[in-house]
Amino acid sequence: MKKKTLLISLTCIALLTGITVFFAAGGGRRLHPGKPFEDLNASDIAWATVQLTPPDKTIQIVETDELAALLRDVAIYEQDNSYREYCGQAATFSLTMADGSYTRIMAYNPFLVIDGVGYRAEYEPCESLNQYANELLNDENSVFISEEPPSLTIVSDQTACGALRGTYSWQKRNIDGTAAMTEADSPHPLDCKDLLPLLETTEGTATLRFSWEPGAVSVRCWSDEHWENTTAESEDVDVDENVMTLKPGAYIYEITAEWNTNNDYGGTASYSAYLKTIE
Repeated sequence: MKKKTLLISLTCIALLTGITVFFAAGGGRRLHPGKPFEDLNASDIAWATVQLTPPDKTIQIVETDELAALLRDVAIYEQDNSYREYCGQAATFSLTMADGSYTRIMAYNPFLVIDGVGYRAEYEPCESLNQYANELLNDENSVFISEEPPSLTIVSDQTACGALRGTYSWQKRNIDGTAAMTEADSPHPLDCKDLLPLLETTEGTATLRFSWEPGAVSVRCWSDEHWENTTAESEDVDVDENVMTLKPGAYIYEITAEWNTNNDYGGTASYSAYLKTIE
């Protein structure tokens, strides 16, 4: 796949600088025990997001008053990078400050990771950050964002298969508030014979599970008799509420999804998969 730009969203990290003297030297500096964000005000924050992993979803934080209050309560102790040995849910708060500065924080109770350096943290304030992030995750009014097209998993007959992402056009918001467009092209699905794993199923349908639900989905397919024949005509496939009807036999499917750009993130993306229905 040829990409004009490549933007990778980091898992479980948050940005926050320009708040105290500790951030003046940049990311990665060891902080003193105490409350590193005790002087933080909501007005200091120009842009904020939180990413929860799992389920690997990022949410824009529109109102920052509660976030600022929670961060003011956070207390750290000695440096401790053993958080890498733990398993659990991490909440990443990414903040860009009004003065243009930023840093990175991960709430991973009982740790707080600031600019890649882990610290033991007071339990309750750190847990409150995680609970706050989960409340946003479950709020139907929350604005979900993605810096690149979401992933797609196809499920049929209790078997899951990851679809191959192809051509896409994607818009994202830069730190300075401007919009950036990423364009990526890819080979035709019929030229991807060596890239598409075969999913065999006895069912007549397959469910499309996107990591971020699109606004519209369309599907077309080709018989596997047409491998490498990119001029072959495709057939339309019925899809209803992300459940597509499979053709009898072995077919290459191309799924095209669209996300609106009302919140500065979105676009269109195509995905390919090779499925075979068997008796």
